[in-house]
Amino acid sequence: MPLNMPSSLLLDRQICALETKRVKNLVEVKTQNINRTAGATKLDKATIKGKIVEFIAWQQRQGYRESTIKGRLEIIKTLANHCGSDLLNQDAIKESIAKLKASDGYKANIAHAYTAFLSMQGLTWNPPIYKRRDRTPFIPLESELDQMIAAAGRTLSRFLQGLKETGADPGELSALEWTDINPQARTITLNHPVKGHKARIINVSNTCIDMLNTLPKIKSRVFPGTAKTYARSFYNLRKRMTKQFANPRFMKIVLTTFRHWKATMEYHKTKDILHVMKLLGHNSLRTTLIYIDLEKATFNTKNDEFTVKVADTLEEACKLMEVGFEYVTDMNNKKLFRKRK
Repeated sequence: MPLNMPSSLLLDRQICALETKRVKNLVEVKTQNINRTAGATKLDKATIKGKIVEFIAWQQRQGYRESTIKGRLEIIKTLANHCGSDLLNQDAIKESIAKLKASDGYKANIAHAYTAFLSMQGLTWNPPIYKRRDRTPFIPLESELDQMIAAAGRTLSRFLQGLKETGADPGELSALEWTDINPQARTITLNHPVKGHKARIINVSNTCIDMLNTLPKIKSRVFPGTAKTYARSFYNLRKRMTKQFANPRFMKIVLTTFRHWKATMEYHKTKDILHVMKLLGHNSLRTTLIYIDLEKATFNTKNDEFTVKVADTLEEACKLMEVGFEYVTDMNNKKLFRKRK
């Protein structure tokens, strides 16, 4: 630096150098923030495991329901398996979701779960937009459901019978405990509601109680495994039955179909939508109103043929009602019952 440089020029150069350094630092900080938000950080397996454990505790502190926590946990674990060290890379996550063979509604659930996972760490992202499509649930014939129950293995058949008679969500029934069953009153208490449902007590048949009692009482829970365990077994069952009976309708039946069938039949019998709402454990009547339309569509197109039975005694009448027959009238001191074929 020249010795005779004016002091004002020297000051200007110093200010310029400081400003250049400040701008450089701002650029570096902004770049770091962008990388952090975008998920440029690579994670090792131990770190991923630690964040998943932390995610459980964070959701509990936020007051989320146990069913919500479990559902999100499964999603994050799946994303971790697919993306590995890129779990915080939003582009990798978006690509993984896009490639998934699932409905847009389920993809939206994945995006919501990942948003919560990032929120725990003070991070944000631009989530992909998936719109849920309203689809009318498929309502099968009762004979088709009974065929599937008869063809299933011991545990799965009991699980399906329980779904058919209680209208429970598969996640609710899979958490059923032996203490939730009252053989004398013929009731099942759904004490582990999911998806914001309410706990409730459901009347079931002696047939259902007897079937459940054939299962081993080794643990507190009636059904080992999770709802996903039975979903996989059921998927294999319906493929086999579709081929065996050449009936493609079996492939349209999923575990929640039993719930939709039960609600539709209950509304058909009672025409009481509040009764159906309580049966399903819904918090909002709006969610239940769909079964009015389902009942109309099902029975307007269905063959009005009935199986007719005659009961001579009160015991015979009770048995007929337990298996779905409805009382019609009295004739010659006998009670007439009918049931749709």
